[in-house]
Amino acid sequence: MWPPGSASQPPPSPAAATGLHPAARPVSLQCRLSMCPARSLLLVATLVLLDHLSLARNLPVATPDPGMFPCLHHSQNLLRAVSNMLQKARQTLEFYPCTSEEIDHEDITKDKTSTVEACLPLELTKNGSCLASRKTSFMMALCLSSIYEDLKMYQVEFKTMNAKLLMDPKRQIFLDQNMLAVIDELMQALNFNSETVPQKSSLEELDFYKTKIKLCILLHAFRIRAVTIDRVMSYLNAS
Repeated sequence: MWPPGSASQPPPSPAAATGLHPAARPVSLQCRLSMCPARSLLLVATLVLLDHLSLARNLPVATPDPGMFPCLHHSQNLLRAVSNMLQKARQTLEFYPCTSEEIDHEDITKDKTSTVEACLPLELTKNGSCLASRKTSFMMALCLSSIYEDLKMYQVEFKTMNAKLLMDPKRQIFLDQNMLAVIDELMQALNFNSETVPQKSSLEELDFYKTKIKLCILLHAFRIRAVTIDRVMSYLNAS
């Protein structure tokens, strides 16, 4: 026991200094005294995050290559345009069989073009095929030419169909002019010449119900082809 007033008496405890029982101390004081592990972890996490943000600001920003394969931009626009048009058709024609599960799938390019077969060697080349460069160039030209023919066939079909839809007294749905424009832009970028595909007369059939179902079938098929085209262009751009 230390005598009263002794110089050797130990300093009062933090509890005594505050005059409070430890359990009654303010939360902020308890955190300071116990080093508050949760708040310490939060502080460390914040510092790490700030460090990463500082590093991210110093990283170079990716910018489009001015020499990018020009058809890639058009193929991306095409895929986006046909996807939007398909979504619009499914919403507008909600009482028609217009979903992928309801329609009878049809490929209007079957036995007329060979896009899938012609563009396949491009993927084989990427995986290390020993195709000669001359043969590779030939297959690439055949692939792009086939894509052009696909676009031309769908362009004619869509224009014919749109002419019929414009005659519909209900004026329920029309083809997006942006999609038609994007098809034309990609065809111009491919720059191939081919025979003109005869356009069917819009007066050939005026069954608007069948025309709208046909529209759904064409849009589903064309979107699948647009995905293929975009993958081919992405590969060529990466090459």
